Amino acid sequence: MKATHAPAVYIACDRINTEEEKARVERMLQKISCDRRLTLKSEHITKAMAAEGWYEKGERTGEKRRQNPNIIFTTFDWQDEANDPLKGKAYQAFTPGKFAFADFRDKQQLRAEKGAVCNSGYEIHTAFGCLHSCSYCHVGNALTIMVDIEKFTEKLSSLMQNNPWQKLYKYDNQTDVLTLEPEYGATKKLVELFAATDKTLMLYTKSDNVDHILDLDHKGKTVVCWTMSCSEVAEKYELGAPSLEQRVEAARKCQEAGYGVRIRFSPIIPIENWKEKNAEMIRQIFTKISPSVVSMETLCHMSGRQANALFSNLAVKPVEDAKEYELFKHADRSEIYRFFIEEIRKHNKKVRIALCLETEKMWQELK
Repeated sequence: MKATHAPAVYIACDRINTEEEKARVERMLQKISCDRRLTLKSEHITKAMAAEGWYEKGERTGEKRRQNPNIIFTTFDWQDEANDPLKGKAYQAFTPGKFAFADFRDKQQLRAEKGAVCNSGYEIHTAFGCLHSCSYCHVGNALTIMVDIEKFTEKLSSLMQNNPWQKLYKYDNQTDVLTLEPEYGATKKLVELFAATDKTLMLYTKSDNVDHILDLDHKGKTVVCWTMSCSEVAEKYELGAPSLEQRVEAARKCQEAGYGVRIRFSPIIPIENWKEKNAEMIRQIFTKISPSVVSMETLCHMSGRQANALFSNLAVKPVEDAKEYELFKHADRSEIYRFFIEEIRKHNKKVRIALCLETEKMWQELK
């Protein structure tokens, strides 16, 4: 696990019950120093969260966080119908201390309400918050870690059986789980679970902490997807995350260990001289690895005001009254994507390239 110092660690004494759960917490605590460690009932943790303002919806990490997050150890509320794997499909809101183990992204709803194109599917979660401090992120100043992984895998098995149409499960876009391993132990259990199915697990990460998965018998049922940024963006705006070079080396290791490797250019932040800097990033990546899929997404999920406040060196002007997935004008986003496609094709003529959460107009234009 990535060693860290937290202002406070909260342990939900009324929720952590099994020996496996207690041992998981103790292993992780060996890597965490803190100013305060409190063992409280979960309701009191929720009150502390509200009183101290750990999370405000719509706020970006760079607007507020000046320190590592508070850490909460707890478990899922399996009495909540949102955690029933046999219930209907719905997107679940995320707050520190409580969230659902899976949420559903509905492509029709997404297109109708936000004008973005995506596939439908469940995404799975065991944490909310992150040890990285990326300026553009929404996860706030708390890291909730669910430690009932045994129950989680049981419920996930039911979810997969009840939805045979879904073949790929993304884990986890609300945190970076690899930073918590191997002490957490969730990744190993999931890799082993998926190895015995016809499904594929996608580990979603910025981390270079991959040595613990290299010898796992994944049977080709796990892919690892790295979000990559050019060196300047990684250094200035993805604080606490590995450098571009470290991420590429981690991807190379996993590819050598037989894992499928994907690359996601997200968010693409058009800083000054963005073409030269991203061309060099693409060269470094394709010199070392051969990803099966590359996806792209320009900076979004924020207002023009937020973007201008967070990034002092944008070469492309944000739209002030921006839609969620259209922070930059269509023509500007199109120029960025076309440049990336051209640079990728210089190094690999066949790799599959996709857009992430873009408009139908953009998909049609670049198809």
